[in-house]
Amino acid sequence: MIITIQNFISHEEVAFWRHYVKFATMNPSSEVTLKKVVGDKETLTKVDRRYYSINSHFPLFSEVKRVAEENWKQKLKYSASYGQIMHYFGKSKGLEEHAEPNISTVSCSINLSMDHEYTGAKFEIKDANVKLPYRAAVFYDSSLLHSVSPLVSGEKLSMVVWLPGKDQKVRDYSWRAT
Repeated sequence: MIITIQNFISHEEVAFWRHYVKFATMNPSSEVTLKKVVGDKETLTKVDRRYYSINSHFPLFSEVKRVAEENWKQKLKYSASYGQIMHYFGKSKGLEEHAEPNISTVSCSINLSMDHEYTGAKFEIKDANVKLPYRAAVFYDSSLLHSVSPLVSGEKLSMVVWLPGKDQKVRDYSWRAT
């Protein structure tokens, strides 16, 4: 399932999150690794973006959880460590195609940058036509393959929230910063 909601957050909320990253601490490595398994071969790929964990609960996360539970018709849980802000800058390669079924049931991505601030860095879900303009949110099954295209120019900020099922065991911690 994929649901896109235009104007999901206000201009004031975007301003808050953009200001937040000026004072937030990046994940310790400044990079995150992405585990990829092809056949019996496992590789770790570093992504070239700044990555900020949001380790406190904010009202926005309650709304993300409410919308996801209402549409997926199941109880979900939210932990403060499941909110992240991604900052793509320079000639970022974007993010390879991946999925997060081991850490989440529903994922949500929110675009915090105006379209004229960047070129590229398009959020994509395999075999789906997703448009994610400024202030929009896309909710999707965490098992769906998704990616971010390379950033051509400017900078892009986006927020990702992962919502595991109420009884889901988060088994794979390889998504954490290394």
